[in-house]
Amino acid sequence: MLKIPSSSLAISELQLGESTIKNAPHVQLATGESCVPQHYLLYNHCRASVERIVLDIAYSDNYPIFVAEDKGGIYLQIGILGADNYPVKSTSKVPKLVYGRKWRVEAVLPTSEVIQTVFLALKTAREHEIRELLCFCHKQSTSTPFNTHHDLPLLARLAEVLKQACAKTCTVCELQTALEQLRYDHATLQLLTAAQRKNGSWLLDIEITATADTKLAELTEDGDPLVLSLLLPTLNINRLYYQLMHSLISLSEQHIQENFSYRGFKRFSRDIDVLKISDLSIQLRKTPASQQQPFIADFQMASYNTDQTRVPRMVEGKLQDKILDNLAKFPELQGIMPFSSKA
Repeated sequence: MLKIPSSSLAISELQLGESTIKNAPHVQLATGESCVPQHYLLYNHCRASVERIVLDIAYSDNYPIFVAEDKGGIYLQIGILGADNYPVKSTSKVPKLVYGRKWRVEAVLPTSEVIQTVFLALKTAREHEIRELLCFCHKQSTSTPFNTHHDLPLLARLAEVLKQACAKTCTVCELQTALEQLRYDHATLQLLTAAQRKNGSWLLDIEITATADTKLAELTEDGDPLVLSLLLPTLNINRLYYQLMHSLISLSEQHIQENFSYRGFKRFSRDIDVLKISDLSIQLRKTPASQQQPFIADFQMASYNTDQTRVPRMVEGKLQDKILDNLAKFPELQGIMPFSSKA
């Protein structure tokens, strides 16, 4: 149970773009406070209301959060400030501003989901950068095989060529050599220990040492080399590369979790007590005894209207046929079916 000083204060605070369903009840919390839960609210966000939400979000000056609007509606976009990953010699030390993809924000999106969309957009933008920062010294050249700019249709045509020809194991020394040929945001990688477990898998400790050119906060904030522990089912260089990239992305995501905040609250930090969040959720989801039938009807109608705004409208063609054939495999399917040109 949450143990916060008791108060009779109502903590319900409607923001721009929010309103309550008619006759929506307040829920009494164990703290003595009361509120209208977000699932009893209606949303009609505009650019101004989304901007106001974003103003309360903090993460890093290197990742400005833009809110804009075009013919398709409101969208969020993450900017990335930093060194050019593919610099021209004359501008190699000049910072560059680039932009991530556009994330659409529906007018009916709950405020919490707008905040979480920003969080997801930051994770995706940062992962994009992470994938470009792991550099391979291969055949006397440098490449970034994990980046997201490769020609996927071409790769699909070359699938058989690209499959690993042999999953043979290698020696610990060969793994060490493979690591020494990598650079991660200019940092160096070194194998510290390699120990085989009883089940045959291998536990590797890899030290990442930043250089003067390293910019990633998770590699530089503590000032000491970072040690990653990787688990491999077998000693194989290709598996090492994939597991290393997975761990580097996890490091990036953890940095966002510990530093992303809304009004100073770090919702995704591991310092937040999971069981207390669970307890609060149970309180908010309990149906108040005072709930009247008219409100229940209004609540159900509001939920249905929101769901309808998300139903896709298909057009005649092979994709529509494929989707309808797939849905036909589920004769007892509930929910609102997509709008079809065959209807």
